Amino acid sequence: MKRRLHFDTNALIVLSDPSHPLFLKIERRLEEGWTLSTDAVAWHEFARGPLLEEDRERALRILENRVTSVTRQIAEKAAGLFNATGRRRASTADCLIAAACIHNQAEIVTLNRDDFLPFADHGLEIFAAG
Repeated sequence: MKRRLHFDTNALIVLSDPSHPLFLKIERRLEEGWTLSTDAVAWHEFARGPLLEEDRERALRILENRVTSVTRQIAEKAAGLFNATGRRRASTADCLIAAACIHNQAEIVTLNRDDFLPFADHGLEIFAAG
């Protein structure tokens, strides 16, 4: 079983609402010892806001500052995902986020499951947010 969850932008936003069902589910995973992270692409989307400083700080605290860089290997994996899933221009950020998850052997946490389903056949595991 995977023990690492990787946050998409909308899941980072959920960290601002401790009453959200996804927040509660993530809290349970933390209690079970799971590691949480995100990547520079999702963090960029999150940080451009609008965003309260307290929400930014809470997210960093929960993630324990685990914001991974986009490496050459991740960029190349993302290019492969882009080509394998129809070369949809609007999917560039999703390809990079999915590639980071696959590279880091993490399940993606997202509220936009349909955006990431095309990558499931290429090794992406999607956390059951519902």
